[in-house]
Amino acid sequence: MKKLFTSGLWLLLTCSFTAVTLAMPVDVVYQNPTMNIDGTASSIVSKLDKTLLLTDAQKPKLLNIITGYLRQKVNIQSLRLSNEKAYTSKMNSMQNGLHAKLKPLFTLTQYSEFLGLKPKSFDDTNILTQLYY
Repeated sequence: MKKLFTSGLWLLLTCSFTAVTLAMPVDVVYQNPTMNIDGTASSIVSKLDKTLLLTDAQKPKLLNIITGYLRQKVNIQSLRLSNEKAYTSKMNSMQNGLHAKLKPLFTLTQYSEFLGLKPKSFDDTNILTQLYY
């Protein structure tokens, strides 16, 4: 009797979980959490300020550039699952545009140091990951 009750309970839980999972759209099940663009951009600027010793004139310009980049990044996230090739192409284009805007903003030394800050791979603990991955 105990085995029958346990098996019935297990079957009920499995069916319930499956029904809930199937009711969700695929993009909701696998979607990354929504990014706080302004908070993330501020954190990135803060980290870069400590490392690159930014001037007061550079900080607001850098914040605008990074905020714009992150907004673009969020707008193409849906492609990550539906069209990986298009996503990769757009990300490469966006990163090239980001670097084209940063190069004249930074001094030569700052830009060289900035390039050295790129994480070797995706790292949730490093906020600069958001600029590259």
